[in-house]
Amino acid sequence: MAQTSKQKGRFLPIILFLITYILVQLYNYDFTVFGVSLALLLSMTGIWLLFKEYKLTSPHITAEFLNVDDLPDRQFQQLLVPIFQAQGYSVNKMKEHYKSKADLVLRKKGVKAIVFARRQTNNVGANAIKEALACKSLYQASRVIFVTNRQFTEAAKQEARANKMILIDRDSLEALLDRYLRHKRTHRFIQRVRTLIVNEEVKEDS
Repeated sequence: MAQTSKQKGRFLPIILFLITYILVQLYNYDFTVFGVSLALLLSMTGIWLLFKEYKLTSPHITAEFLNVDDLPDRQFQQLLVPIFQAQGYSVNKMKEHYKSKADLVLRKKGVKAIVFARRQTNNVGANAIKEALACKSLYQASRVIFVTNRQFTEAAKQEARANKMILIDRDSLEALLDRYLRHKRTHRFIQRVRTLIVNEEVKEDS
């Protein structure tokens, strides 16, 4: 993906040069043709920007489009940061990542929780739950949260229930992501409305 972006960036100056050259030639050839071509170019640019904005803000965009399974471990952990922040937690990421260590530390109103984010191909078993619970005293945490892109086995669920551990499986994760995305879109819309109102008030005052 990064190589594709670099390739696009490499051809951008060439494309801009060709567009500028064509516009200059059209301007010298016929001003009317130049004006029509420029209007079409601006219209196409506007349509592209609107389409790009639609992809980011459309209500049809859900967590399924994020391809959680394809994310590297660090990006999977980073994905959880704004979700917990939206719930009022302050979030600290661990600098070093070990399979038996917590990935995130959450704090809210004196409550400290540790988060284990595991992106894997198999369902999470009871052993992984026990390893996470063993770190509770190490971090002096009152809560343990385990997040995965898969499901939990029945043995894992029983172990978690017995120790009051919070489990977030794939379905719950997608629900949290969808809720966060909807909230983000709503907040963005409200900010735009406020900006429009302020701009109108400034125009009236002037």
